[in-house]
Amino acid sequence: MLIEKFSKDDLPNSIIREIYQYWVDMKGDRPIPSRADLNPADIVKLLPHISLIGVDNETGRYKMRLIGTETVKAMGVDVTGKYLDELPKVERLLKENYDWLVKEKRPYINFAKLKWSGKSYMDYYALGLPLASNGKDVDILMYGMYYQFPKEKRTKFYNLEE
Repeated sequence: MLIEKFSKDDLPNSIIREIYQYWVDMKGDRPIPSRADLNPADIVKLLPHISLIGVDNETGRYKMRLIGTETVKAMGVDVTGKYLDELPKVERLLKENYDWLVKEKRPYINFAKLKWSGKSYMDYYALGLPLASNGKDVDILMYGMYYQFPKEKRTKFYNLEE
C-alpha cells in the first residue's frame, strides 16, 4: 500500500528516517533535489539500503542504475544495469509505483511482502524519493529499502524455547 502523506516520525526505523532526512536536507527550499546533490560519502552507512533507478522520460523505461546490497541480498540477484521491462515479475509489481513517483514528484512509503523476489515471506519498506536534474522533471528515482522477517516468523526463528 502506497502512503503519500507521512512525517519523518511515521517512518518505521532509523535507516528509513535517516534516508528521508538526507533527501529533505538535499532538497532544501526546492521542491525536488537533483542527483548531483547526492554525495555518497555523506551517507556511507545508508548506501546498502539505497537504490537509484534512472527514468527515460522519452521512452518511459526505467534503468536500474545502482541497486543497494541489501536489495541484492533480498532479491538473490544483482539487477544493476537492467531495465525494469527486462524483469517482468518485478515490473508487474513495481512499475505503477515508479510511474506514480514520476508523475506526483513527491515521496511515498510502501510496506508489503517481497513478492518480486524468491523471498516472498519477507516484509519490506520502500521509501520512494524523486530526484530531478532540472528541478522539475523526475529523472532519477531514489529508494530507501529496508527488509525484515515478518514478526511472527522472526519470533519463531529466535524463540529457543520451542
